Amino acid sequence: MPYDQFHFHLYGPVQDTAQLAGPAPPLPASFDQMMQRFDAAFPNAYSEPDGSIAWASKQHQIVGTIYDFAGQVQYVELRGRGELEKVRALVETLCGTTQIEALTVMVLPERQWKNFQDFEKTFPEA
Repeated sequence: MPYDQFHFHLYGPVQDTAQLAGPAPPLPASFDQMMQRFDAAFPNAYSEPDGSIAWASKQHQIVGTIYDFAGQVQYVELRGRGELEKVRALVETLCGTTQIEALTVMVLPERQWKNFQDFEKTFPEA
């Protein structure tokens, strides 16, 4: 089973990450919506009222923080190890949709902008 380590910030969708000059757009969800989705989908996972989340098993470990301002989630920081399938499941759950390819990702520590579809290609194939 291939694993990969990752650290990234997840933002709302943009048309072209190469043209991103300013801040990326917020995610289309509220803090409460994301936290409720996380808690419902992963009952054995851990969450705190400050937006800290953790989801782990023998095969993966993902920790993160949901950052909000003015009623919108500005971005989600995620880091850990595991297969793409787990990362994708978490992002889909938080965002409430399977249509996540256009979401913006800042890969860390490189500070490189990608859309989620291109970010997925950095994971080893299962």
